[in-house]
Amino acid sequence: MKTTIVALLLSISILSFSQTELKRKASLGFSLQKMADLPGGIVSNIAAGSPAQKSGLQNGDRILSFGGVTLTDENVMLKAMRKARGGEIVKLTVLRKGLAKPTAISFVPLTVPFESHNNLLLETPVVTNDYGDNLRAFVTKPKQASGKLPAILFVSWLSCSTVELNDFSDGWVLMLRDVAEKSGCLMLRIEKPGVSDSDGPPCSDCDLTTELNGYQAALRYLKSRPDVDTTKIILMGGSLGGTLTSIVGKGHNIKAYVSAVSVYKTWLEHMIELERRRLQLSGKNEAEASQLMQGYFEFHTDYLAQQKTPAQVLQQKPHLASLWYDEPAHQYGRPAAFYHQVQRLNFMESWGNVNVPVLLVAGEHDWIMSLDDNRLLNDMLNKKKPGTCTLMVANGMNHHWMKFKSAQDAFDEVNGNYDNATVAKMIEWIKEVVK
Repeated sequence: MKTTIVALLLSISILSFSQTELKRKASLGFSLQKMADLPGGIVSNIAAGSPAQKSGLQNGDRILSFGGVTLTDENVMLKAMRKARGGEIVKLTVLRKGLAKPTAISFVPLTVPFESHNNLLLETPVVTNDYGDNLRAFVTKPKQASGKLPAILFVSWLSCSTVELNDFSDGWVLMLRDVAEKSGCLMLRIEKPGVSDSDGPPCSDCDLTTELNGYQAALRYLKSRPDVDTTKIILMGGSLGGTLTSIVGKGHNIKAYVSAVSVYKTWLEHMIELERRRLQLSGKNEAEASQLMQGYFEFHTDYLAQQKTPAQVLQQKPHLASLWYDEPAHQYGRPAAFYHQVQRLNFMESWGNVNVPVLLVAGEHDWIMSLDDNRLLNDMLNKKKPGTCTLMVANGMNHHWMKFKSAQDAFDEVNGNYDNATVAKMIEWIKEVVK
């Protein structure tokens, strides 16, 4: 009787996460590129036979407004496009060559199909964070699996890219598919607020606290599932997500951590080291790079340590303007406040509280993240408790699970191949730790 009650409570818990339906994102059927010197965005790559083509939209048209939103800059344009949902009318204001005035065009876009797998069962539940945002999740498990399974929660990268497994030319997608298919684990991925189907603030405005809360809600959901062995949950993260797993898992019974191509020093140190590598691989000699680094050190100190936006730094120090290659209030598509929060975190402290097995995966030719960071964390964890941490250095691998013959090729991303051998070793480590 007691077992039946527990199972019922778990079932109710599952339903409480999945009772909300999220509208599926739209397949617009065209590309839109923001032109720096013109208002609006230029249409290209219209799919033949799509509702967009049937509406009369043409390649070369300039869309001035999308869904009633004037496309003043790239961020506004991307936000407007991401709000579009399949089956719901999209209204455009279009300026076409040869026409004196803008014209109105509208159509009902198709819905993007969910990812599909030959060897995996897929669920697409909704997880609600503590702010009331409904977030799209993806749960996969082997088709022949039964009973309680070891489980992996994937904590994703810095960017606002989707975690859906659709683009199989992408190394991250290939890696995640291999882990899902070959580890024998149930795997949960969750979209950030404002990405794909997820509610919440646009990802380009979402701060770190809100994003972290989504992963923490996903972990609670994972632990509530009756098909999950809660004694065998692995937190796996990539890029900044790998760094954050030690924070997501705090206070939970986590079996192990996998942190791949990640950062562990302060974000200010990380950016200074990244800028030097970027300059060198971009063709600057050592003297030129060192001269420019004087300015980058000044810029990033004000930006990160003094908690200013890039625009504020450049307004106060216009002599640094030529160094900045991103937006006035954003970097890599995320708001300045996001990086201010990252800078305030002490990653070595959060990782120092981890006492279970840890696998670090680092790429030899990863110019974005430093191999030195991984060595520092590996040494720290093994000094505290010998044998806790395993450092796997992937020869030739870059930040995107692709293998190259040289650091320059990895930077230029030419002649690379998916590093399935490194991923296979990572999967074997996972299988061994949960058996």
